[in-house]
Amino acid sequence: MGLSNFLLNTVIWAFTMQMSTFLHEFGHCLPILALTPGNVEMILGFGKMKNSFKIGRLHLHLKGFAPWVGFMKVKEDVLLTKKLSLLLSLGGPAVSLLIGTSAFLLRFYANSGLLYSVLSVTACYNWYLFICTAVPIVYPQWWIGYSGYPSDGYRVLKLLTGKKTTSSR
Repeated sequence: MGLSNFLLNTVIWAFTMQMSTFLHEFGHCLPILALTPGNVEMILGFGKMKNSFKIGRLHLHLKGFAPWVGFMKVKEDVLLTKKLSLLLSLGGPAVSLLIGTSAFLLRFYANSGLLYSVLSVTACYNWYLFICTAVPIVYPQWWIGYSGYPSDGYRVLKLLTGKKTTSSR
């Protein structure tokens, strides 16, 4: 029972992290897809490109498996205004907060231990994702996949104060 339980929990965490990262990044992409005729790219994982495909105006690039790493890129055909840039920066953390809070509340209606566990993991990871991206910081060297890049909160702060961010992806 111990090994199968460990493997099940590992799969649940990996799946939850990957789906949460995808939805967080989709939160960044949504303003472009909803408010402009432009295209947007989403990159999941890091390392060498493994696979790419297109869903409408969303170009999805899958790199090495790293369920906690994701980025979005605005294509050249999109005119980025300050308002649109603000919406892009807020979109990911807002989606993570919404998913985390929804999963937490849905736990009270879970009718099985497995569903309760999945919802708990989803709530915890999405709240973690929200905090790590909403706090205005430049990620330190040890933050794998994000080292030296500004958080979403940092981008929002710089947009509101009228200053440029140090770098972007």
